[in-house]
Order: sequence, then structure tokens, then C-alpha cells
Amino acid sequence: MLREAVLVLLLLAGTAGGSLAGPMEKGRLTRSDTCGECHRDIFEMWQRSAHAKAMEDPVFLDAFRDTRTREGEAVARVCLGCHAPAVEITKDFELEKKISWEGVGCDVCHSLVTVRMEGRSPGLVLEPGPVKRGPIRDATSTGHQVLYSELHSQSLVCAGCHEFRNAEGTSIMTTYSEWKASEAAKQGKTCQLCHMGSTRANVVDPKVKRVPSQEVNLHEMPGGHSLEQLHKALTVTFQPERRGDEMLIEVRLSNKGAGHSVPTGMPGRSVHFDVALRTSDGRSFEEHRVYRKSFADAAGRTITRDSAYFAKGVQLESDTRLRPDEQRVEKFRFPVAGDATAYLSVKLRYEHSPTGGPENRTSITFLSEERTLPPATPRSP
Repeated sequence: MLREAVLVLLLLAGTAGGSLAGPMEKGRLTRSDTCGECHRDIFEMWQRSAHAKAMEDPVFLDAFRDTRTREGEAVARVCLGCHAPAVEITKDFELEKKISWEGVGCDVCHSLVTVRMEGRSPGLVLEPGPVKRGPIRDATSTGHQVLYSELHSQSLVCAGCHEFRNAEGTSIMTTYSEWKASEAAKQGKTCQLCHMGSTRANVVDPKVKRVPSQEVNLHEMPGGHSLEQLHKALTVTFQPERRGDEMLIEVRLSNKGAGHSVPTGMPGRSVHFDVALRTSDGRSFEEHRVYRKSFADAAGRTITRDSAYFAKGVQLESDTRLRPDEQRVEKFRFPVAGDATAYLSVKLRYEHSPTGGPENRTSITFLSEERTLPPATPRSP
């Protein structure tokens, strides 16, 4: 008992007195590794998340450096508002402090008091200090003050970084507003329901306080780069049909698993649907569909680099993404001899290339199916 009491005192002294990041002072963000001293299970979940890697992800860093070079420092700082929100408090725009490289750290979310919706784009309002906010009504802590926050159980908490309009008022990222218009929102299904499911874990490390493991929200928060989330988002059914010397293929794509468009987020993300058909008499055919939100620059050229979305004069060109609750039918027609065997292949893949080329391109195939279609008529002897 004495050893456990000493451990508790040491850990709480470190949190309060600054063994890793200093005291929890008003106006000062607490580093996430300090939070991890007591909340180890949750910290380890967060470390695996896209939030934790928001500043270290090579895909983002490519786009960030490209933005700095092409659009200048002021435009590049727009990226930091969501990928390194701590800099708005620390003013570390040169990214010299460790807390700036945490991405969306623990204290960014748990110091959040409101999301400002007035103005051009939503914004985070933080009040860092000894008070930590969350969605549990009866939470207690011996290491800091705890305050119940209704905001943390609402989708609004995500809007500050998942909704963005440029200086001219053009909507670039619309994930939150897509959700608001969805059936999921009408049914009260929040972002957290899909992206922060629950698991059994220790809210507080047993070395600090021995309490039974509890239901904890998953802090990995998987998103568009997650194979599991992609599988949940879209369902695909297809039915080949022979009509004489033609092969007709009707494909139904349904966005029943996402409360927003697919894909969502940065416009450079796209979903590709590939249909390939080859026949026993040596013929081959391919068809391709792309689902994406496409923008043009001030000169009318289609944008392919993430950095260009933040330039002046950007306007929406087209939006072929699958809206929430939408079912879309795609039809394909191929000339196939009635006495030929056909080999059909369909694929769905997610892609994102921040600089428009093959470097650091993300490509995830999340559906791949093949079928052999026998001849409609027997071959003549």
C-alpha cells in the first residue's frame, strides 16, 4: 500500500509540477505524454490515430511543404489551424516545440469549450489550463479538474477542422455540413458513433488508481484511410446479363455506411471504380468511373495538387461523390460473342495524392471481385 501511495504522489506531482511539460496553468496547453502518465490506455489509442500523426504524416508534409513553396507562409499557416492547433496558443509558427508536432493532441480536444460557427469557417475556441472537459457526467480526478461538456458528445465538436471555406467563400471541405443534411443526423447518429466506438480499457492507469476497467471511447478515430471504414461506407452489387452478342452489367453502389459523402475531406481524395472484361476469343475491355469533388483554379485548370485549393480564385467544377444515403446505378455494355466465355473483374479503390503525382500516393483497394460468365450459346462444332 505504501509503494502504491508513493507512485500516486509521484505521478500526480509530475502532472501538477511539470515533470514532462510543466504545471497545468491557465492558458497553457498540457503535452499529451503528460496526460499519458495517468491515462495510459487512452494515450496509446491516441498514438495510433490520424490525429496524433496529423503533423508527421508524409502525405500531409508533402502537401504542407508544397503549399509553403507555392502559396507562401501565410497560406501554409491555414493548414496548421487543424494539423497543429496548439500553435494558435503557443504562437510557435516555426514548429520548434514538441507540442506543435503532436498534431491534434489530448489537450486540444479536452480544452475545447466551443466551436465558433459564425464567420467564414468554423473555428476552435480553447481554454487550456487545469480544467479538462469531456462527455462523462460523473467523472472525477485527483490530478486535475474535470468538467462535463455536452459539446464533446455532439458532431459539432468535429466541425472546427472538418469544414472549411476559403477566403472568397468557396466551400472546400464540407464533411460536417454533409453530415448535417444526412439521414444519420436526423436519426441522432453523431460522428463519434462511427469514428469513436467504445471498448473496455482503464480510464486511469492502475498504478495511479485501481478502478475496474470501463467503457472508453476509442481514440484511434479511423477515417478515410482506414480499410475497415471504407468497407463500412459503400456496398456494391452487380448483375451481368447477356443479350445476344452483348454483355450488360448493372452496378449498384450504395452509401449506406457513412453519414457524409464518399469520399469526404480534402478534395484530392477520390474513389475509383474499375470494370475489366476479357473473353475467351481474345478480346478485352475496360471502363472506369471516378467519384470526387473537383475544383478549378483562377485560370480554369482542374486542380490536382492539395496546395492549390488554398489559392485565390478557386471554384467548384463538379461533385460526383456518393452523397449520404445515395444509391447510384452504373451501367456498362460490352460486345461479347454469344459462344465466348467472359471473365469479369470489378474493383473499388480509394486514392489520394497530395502533389498530384505518384510520390506518396495513397491507394487502397477495398473491393475486388472476379466472375467467370459461361457462353450464352454452345460453340458450333
